[in-house]
This record gives sequence, structure tokens and C-alpha cells, in this order.
Amino acid sequence: MQKHARKAVLAIIALLVALPLATANARWLEKSEPRLPFGVYIQGLQGSVVLSLTLDKSGRVTGTNVLRSSGHPALDELARNAAMNWRLSADSVLPSDISKGRVELVTFKNPTKAKQLLVGDTPYWAELK
Repeated sequence: MQKHARKAVLAIIALLVALPLATANARWLEKSEPRLPFGVYIQGLQGSVVLSLTLDKSGRVTGTNVLRSSGHPALDELARNAAMNWRLSADSVLPSDISKGRVELVTFKNPTKAKQLLVGDTPYWAELK
């Protein structure tokens, strides 16, 4: 079991090393950042998701797979849903993008980590005065 886990880790490292090379010449026509729903924002969730995207010849994303989770299923799902609306320029599509997939990194940064309200805790709006 350890041998398989080690191979998986090495494969992900190899993909992350190749990521800047594969995406350096990519010209995305549409690549909007995932929008954080209020519930995710207020929880202060942050993290990075590594996705494998399969594309068609026209550059549309046809499938997504999480290679490395952010550790938060909500963020992983937001990244997958956003990526399904991305479109790469047709001249940037490589044959491997169609057969194996393209690796992309999606990072979620919450500008201010929201304060969780606990019983007896002072609400954040009371601290603003």
C-alpha cells in the first residue's frame, strides 16, 4: 500500500512541476474565478485545489477531476463547477488535453477570515464601534 501511495505522490509532484510549463503558453478565452457563496465566505475557508481538466478540440472543458483536494469538499466542488465554464483558445489545446487532461491550480483566498460566533462571544459588529 505504501508503494502505491508513494507513486501517487510522485505523480502529483511531477504534474505540479510540469504545470507552469503546460500553462505558460495557454490562452484562456474564459476563465472566471469561482465565486464564494456567503456560507463559504463567512466560514473563512481557504485552500488550493489541483484539477485535471479534459477538453475538446474547441477548448471547452468536458470533464474535471480533483487531483489534490483543498481539504474542504465545498471548495473542491466550487472549483470543479467553475472549471466546467472555462474555455481555452482552440490553438492552445494540446492533444494530451483531450486524451489525458490539463492540470490547473485553483486557489481560494478569503480576504478576511471570518470570526466564528460562539456562545458568549462578542459579535464582530459590536467590535467595530
